[in-house]
Amino acid sequence: MGELITQKEWTNLSQRLIWHGRRVCHSRKPACGACVLAKLCPAYGLGEVDKIKASRLVKVEADFR
Repeated sequence: MGELITQKEWTNLSQRLIWHGRRVCHSRKPACGACVLAKLCPAYGLGEVDKIKASRLVKVEADFR
């Protein structure tokens, strides 16, 4: 990762990955079809790959209140 992301952005990247996990890549039902990182993910396909069905699994900010 150090070659892809500058050290200045490491903390920001960490926070973004945490939120990505909370909203899209859930441990029990990942929304692979709605994931912007799908092309890079070695676990792609473990979750729902249909774009419409996957988009229903994505949690939005209102879900966290």
